[in-house]
Amino acid sequence: MKLSELIRALPSAEVVNPGDAEIHEIVSDSRRAQAGDLFVAYPGVAVDGHRFIPQAVAQGAAAVVAENAEMQTLLAARGIPLIRVPNGREALSHLAAAWHGFPSRRLTVIGVTGTDGKTTTATLICSILQTAGFETGLISTVAAFIGEHYIDTGFHTTTPDAPDVQKYLAKMVEAGARCAVIESTSIGLAQYRLAAVDYDVAVMTNITPEHYDHHHSFEQYRAAKAMLFQNLLTSARKPGVRKVAVLNADDPSCDYMAAIHSGQPVRYGVRQPADITAEQIRQACAASAPCRGAWSAFWPDSRSRSW
Repeated sequence: MKLSELIRALPSAEVVNPGDAEIHEIVSDSRRAQAGDLFVAYPGVAVDGHRFIPQAVAQGAAAVVAENAEMQTLLAARGIPLIRVPNGREALSHLAAAWHGFPSRRLTVIGVTGTDGKTTTATLICSILQTAGFETGLISTVAAFIGEHYIDTGFHTTTPDAPDVQKYLAKMVEAGARCAVIESTSIGLAQYRLAAVDYDVAVMTNITPEHYDHHHSFEQYRAAKAMLFQNLLTSARKPGVRKVAVLNADDPSCDYMAAIHSGQPVRYGVRQPADITAEQIRQACAASAPCRGAWSAFWPDSRSRSW
């Protein structure tokens, strides 16, 4: 793919050293850089990727995307294009999406965030959609499920890196999936791993204090979660697909998230007034024999259960 095609996918970019190299791969790890690759540099948690631009170039990188232009002279002397961006992590996400042909634009994408229950909720949603006849893929902190294939996603603590997310989504499209469910962690959102995913539904389970080692405060943690709902405002619109926020009415952060979404959110809850309540579900199950049996298996005393 031509560098110029990839640059068009970036929300903001300045071409410092011009050129239109043929790109063979996109990498952010200089150790993996090979001839014809596009190297994306950004400050990491422990080290600054800009330090490794000379190594990537020595190994054959054909172009560089970076947050600063400190290596402009070195790159210009070798005829290597340099593209400057405000945020390297965000740029990597958009470049990966472009590389794979923007797969999330060909899927109905549901994101699930929250402190508790993300993996369980995402897995249940995927199962429900599949049972309803919608071919659906899943990306969680545990694994990616694409058709009949299981892919281990790594450390099982956060969202996969942006290139992997886009690769999994592309494989879902190739497999004929119509929907994708993505467990969207606060760290994954804050590090822009999901910036180029075009979400259609954003779901919040709950928000309680966690990950202060990364976010430093509850306000920063909640703001990271909110990036999922902000995505609904900026992501690509798909024919016949409405952007929907699904919020836990019993959680104190419900109104905070609802204020971000431009449309009417769908609230669910047990204690607070909501669009979907546990009592409504109980009544629906009571009217359905198969559902009534399943409900009783979980709550044998469901007739007298008080919500």
